[in-house]
Amino acid sequence: MLGSRFIVDSGTTLCCLLGDPVAQSPSPGMHNSGFRSINLNFIYLSFRVTEKELKNAIEGLKTLGARGFNVTIPHKETALKYVDRIDSISTDIGAINTVVNDDGELFGVNTDVEGFINPLKDHDIPLKSKKCLILGAGGAARSCIAGLVHEDCTDFVILNRHPERANKMVSYLKKKIDFDVNIGMMNRSNLDKNISDSDLVVNTTPIGMYPHVGISPIPKNFLQEDLLVYDIVYKPVKTKLIEYAELAGAKVIHGYEMLVSQAAGSFSLWTGSKAPMGVMRRTALQILGV
Repeated sequence: MLGSRFIVDSGTTLCCLLGDPVAQSPSPGMHNSGFRSINLNFIYLSFRVTEKELKNAIEGLKTLGARGFNVTIPHKETALKYVDRIDSISTDIGAINTVVNDDGELFGVNTDVEGFINPLKDHDIPLKSKKCLILGAGGAARSCIAGLVHEDCTDFVILNRHPERANKMVSYLKKKIDFDVNIGMMNRSNLDKNISDSDLVVNTTPIGMYPHVGISPIPKNFLQEDLLVYDIVYKPVKTKLIEYAELAGAKVIHGYEMLVSQAAGSFSLWTGSKAPMGVMRRTALQILGV
């Protein structure tokens, strides 16, 4: 360190992101601003890594002594094969997003679960016995469902363009956690039928994500005032779904809130320090154009 400038030296600790793609990720900006704000000699970089390259990339980071790394699409499930141990929540959902290198032992963790739940708690949203409509059946949906079940939500409807994928996800989750669920095709009829019976709607699909910002997974006229709508898409900050929900008078939670919360979990695991959430949030919003 030299004044306000950061100098990379032989003592700088490396953390990074592995994924494909990674070019648009706000993670480097968030973490590096966090490191600087509490005067840590850490640096966070992002690397585009294909599935074929993942094993070698992880072995390389271990050899280089990197403190840890995040894994994102499409590696959250595959990365399980290349770590030495995982936490209980990662076992439950079959995916990790964070790896900590403890003197050569790689510990896989999933901070997406707390990253999803913490904004609900921050908004003082009671979750017990709520009826939840989940859109999508990918890795993010697994994390959201596991977190909600832990908070005593047990009644779910999952809608996906490919219901067989949702069935496969539920079959895995039910080996570890107990919840009631109905699965259906994500179409206009099923959305209309299920939204009126739901308390919480969570979009885990990429519908509405940049650059396809003009579309919503739910028609405008289906949304209602008594809903809580949580869109985990973070770019744009105000998705079309969030816009429609606000117009309907519904409560909303933005995707950037989960983004910052899950990053804070990784930050603390690597550094042993409390994440500077305010700094990381401001940086994320600047990167996202707010």
